[in-house]
Amino acid sequence: MNQSAPPPETESPANASPAKPPVGRTWWLLSMASLVVPWLSQPPLGWWPLAAIAVAPLLLAAAQTTISRRQYGVLYLAAVGYWALTLQGLRFANPLIYPCWIALAAYLAIYPVAFVVVLRRMMRFGLAMIFAAPLAWVGMECIRNYMLTGISAAMLGHSLADVPSLIQIADLGGSYAVSLVIVVVNVAVVSAWRWRWRSTGSSDAANPFTPSVGSVLSCCVAAIVLLSATFLYGRYRLRQATQPATTTIALVGRNEPVEYDQDRSRELELFDAYAEESIRAFQSTEETIDAVVWPESMFTGMIPWMAGDGNGAMARELGLSREEEQAMTAEHRKRFQFRAGSLQAMLAAGNGPQAIKPDIIGGCGVIDDGPTTKMYSGIVHVGPDGQVRDWYGKMHLVMFGEYIPLVKHLPIVRDWVPKNLGLTPGEHAKRFRVGQTTLCPNICIETAVERVAINHLRELAADEGGLPDAIVTVTNDAWFDDSSVIEHHKRCAQFVAVACRRPILSAANNGPTVWIDSNGRVVDSLPQGSNGWVIATPSLDSRTSLVMTLGDWPARVCAVLFLAALLRPNYWRRRG
Repeated sequence: MNQSAPPPETESPANASPAKPPVGRTWWLLSMASLVVPWLSQPPLGWWPLAAIAVAPLLLAAAQTTISRRQYGVLYLAAVGYWALTLQGLRFANPLIYPCWIALAAYLAIYPVAFVVVLRRMMRFGLAMIFAAPLAWVGMECIRNYMLTGISAAMLGHSLADVPSLIQIADLGGSYAVSLVIVVVNVAVVSAWRWRWRSTGSSDAANPFTPSVGSVLSCCVAAIVLLSATFLYGRYRLRQATQPATTTIALVGRNEPVEYDQDRSRELELFDAYAEESIRAFQSTEETIDAVVWPESMFTGMIPWMAGDGNGAMARELGLSREEEQAMTAEHRKRFQFRAGSLQAMLAAGNGPQAIKPDIIGGCGVIDDGPTTKMYSGIVHVGPDGQVRDWYGKMHLVMFGEYIPLVKHLPIVRDWVPKNLGLTPGEHAKRFRVGQTTLCPNICIETAVERVAINHLRELAADEGGLPDAIVTVTNDAWFDDSSVIEHHKRCAQFVAVACRRPILSAANNGPTVWIDSNGRVVDSLPQGSNGWVIATPSLDSRTSLVMTLGDWPARVCAVLFLAALLRPNYWRRRG
């Protein structure tokens, strides 16, 4: 598999010649293809077969004899266009988000350009493209999933989310494993194309870095073997049996408009709307429902849950004695639980012949009244007796959406920041028990950043309670209107389900209200933009996965090599 390498690195962005040669028609075509083909393979169109050539434009670019600064600039602008189109749904949240949307696209566009640079250096070092390209791609995606809190949306592997037999290897290496297979296939396509182009007597024949017949055959054989193994492994995993469900859960979703700074009356309207939708859900089935799930923040309704022991912070703020503060907190908790109990009584009226009160798992604000007052984006678990059994605080917050870095250490600035931009991250993953089923709660972006949801389960698997039976997630995606961002969010959840071998139950406000099985298949879902519910009976899966044992350490190794090639060019030049 002796794959040719580019010449010395006079063409990198940092070391390019001061001369300004024309960009060239071929480079313009490659740059535009690097925008169009990946976008077509992902939502909203989702033409997944195009994944086989989604990386080909970047591979062809990396195989060019030289690359000027202007050519890198054109490639970067094309990448900005790709990410701006892919994430354009972010702009609907607020007019002030427009600059952030463009800035995020500009940041993410750095990665494909860096991939081309790193791939050229690795090949110069003597590493064949069939090895260098998958390694560099996985390393690039891993860095993207950690840098600036991370983002897993629109990973290359996600283009195959609707092909269950090809995504089961996600339990071996997460989304990275699927991305790796796709890149190998792309390398084979590009190698065959370049060899065929040379054999026609084109100008590329003069390029000494055009692959030989032997390397083309090696790449094609490697791609066929890997793709076949992926498919056979997927069919094997899909045929494995799971255990019957023991719990029935109603996932309630609506298409309710939201504002960044919600007023009191609107919060109550949202609560009432979800209460009425839940009653209709219970009345629609003869099954006995064990729990109902409401989306992120919809259960607050002007009465957030009060945690903590009330030992001073709020008393100082309100001018109360500690005893008065504790009495106020106790009264607040009674109100919260009385309202929850009243809702459970109404739901019980339509809940099977025995009129059983269901558990409530509701996205709800939480205030921790301790030495310092802390606010959380949370999920509250109310048992059938109307008492709060536990609550979970979102651990992975959205930068500039739920917190501003370092602002808590700047008192002058802190007083000007809205309270919903000063949330506190939760400390630990939690386990909710509904009947005989245990659920791991997470919120919104925690499913969209793959490593976060996986690490929650790994944390819980290490304690005496063992691995939870399913993941329950709540989200509010109304900020994104009806854009493809919502579909990207769902695809992230599908891959988490496979990686952990656990079903995912998602309740969303104008988002993915969906029941996903432990093979990443959508069992049932609420049409986007509609009001309704999904009645889920998640099967129990006793299988484990390599991801749950190793985490993403293999991808981290690739990330280290990627950074080494990117940040130490002189070493790679000397070695090459």
